[in-house]
Amino acid sequence: MKALLIFSLLLFASCSHSLTLNPKGCYATGMVIPHVDDYKSFETTIISFGDNNSRELQSIFRNKEIDCKKVKNVNYTFKSGPIDSLISILPFVEMKTVTINYTEN
Repeated sequence: MKALLIFSLLLFASCSHSLTLNPKGCYATGMVIPHVDDYKSFETTIISFGDNNSRELQSIFRNKEIDCKKVKNVNYTFKSGPIDSLISILPFVEMKTVTINYTEN
């Protein structure tokens, strides 16, 4: 009985947060769908702990050595794979994979 209660608490705590991307520092406009042939794409994994649930798009581009000011259009999609879901069971931990499509000037 205690194990069920602890598992329920862990499951409840792991599902109680969200992750957002902040476009601060980037001046791109959003794409609904990639509409040109020369768009580039990459995936990155974001892990947040507790209240740290917002990431800046500029820092993600900087980690990939891309100048955010040269990005013209951007589209991003969050997805959760099996590893992301497994890690997110832990209390106050959120893990998501982000796919970013972009075009440069």
